[in-house]
Order: sequence, then structure tokens, then C-alpha cells
Amino acid sequence: IHFGQPTYNQNGSETNDNTYQGRAPAIVKVGYGSADDTDQNVTGSSGATGVITGTEVNMGVPQASDNLYRINYWSIVNDNDGSTSGVGWMVYRYTPSAGWELMLAQGSHASYDSGMSDWYRPNNGIFYIPVHPSYPTESHSFRLHYNKHNVGALEINCSIGGWVTNGNLFNNTYEVWEINRDIVTDVGNFNPNF
Repeated sequence: IHFGQPTYNQNGSETNDNTYQGRAPAIVKVGYGSADDTDQNVTGSSGATGVITGTEVNMGVPQASDNLYRINYWSIVNDNDGSTSGVGWMVYRYTPSAGWELMLAQGSHASYDSGMSDWYRPNNGIFYIPVHPSYPTESHSFRLHYNKHNVGALEINCSIGGWVTNGNLFNNTYEVWEINRDIVTDVGNFNPNF
């Protein structure tokens, strides 16, 4: 993905091919993953948390200290016991000096049902995380956790009759993009410096 100037500037000699904005990528690096546990059980009372297995992605050292990471996670969740339950995703960032830090969380009932029997639903999240301001020259990793609401038993990345899998894709997708802030300069109301 590139954003650039017009391909011809009638007032000068710059073209899309010889300007930085025309040549530089908006997305520096992409890391992919997929939680490797089908039907991972999410049990316990409200506030129970845990790691979503297989969702750790190491993105290496950021290209620039002001870059952003875009984390996208998509899964299918099943309320397999029919009681009230909810779940939300939590994003952690890791650098060797700071360790694992909670960066953003959807809340424990971003995906919720109130006593629906055997209720399947997608649960998604897109999160923007800055490069660590104190350790921009260290390797950055990201990992997802779940945060549970109420007492119902849930399964994430659940198997569904008639599904077709490919390799280790188990009804979920996990992507991490490093975004070039010299190109993507407007992020709306989002403050990337939290």
C-alpha cells in the first residue's frame, strides 16, 4: 500500500517515482498468526483472564520510533452451555526491558449473550498500539488475552459443522502490521502517544 503525490507535477520535475511519499510503504512489516487451539475453553467467573494460545507474534525492532502497530484479531465464539456469558480481547506489548504490558482491552462483554442456548458469534477487534516510547530500539512482540464476563462456559476459535480449515487456521485470524507514521499521518481522534 502506497500513498503518493500525483504522478506528474506540472510546476516541477517531481514524479510519483522520485518523491519519498510516492516510494515509501505505508505498511512496513506484517506478522500473521492463528491461535492454535480449537475450542479453547474460557471458563471461570467474571474477570477471569488468560492467554489465547498461539497468538504471540514477534515483530522485531521497529523501523522508526513513532510508528504504530495495527493488531487485528477475528474469532468465532460459542456459548456452549447456554448460560449468560461474554468475552473481550486484551492486547499486550512486550519489549525485553519493559516486559509484558497491557495496552488496550475491549472489556469483558464486548461479545455477549444473555442465556442464549448454544449461541455462536464472531468476536473481532482492531487495535492501534504505539512503539514503546522508552525502548524504540528493542524488539516488539504482541500477544492476545481474553477477559471473561459472568459464569457461562465459552469456547473461542470454535469448530463448527461444515467448516473447512486450511493448515492451522482454526476459525480465527491474527495480524500485526507495523505502520509507517511518515506516510500515515492522520489517525483521526486516536492519540498514538498513550
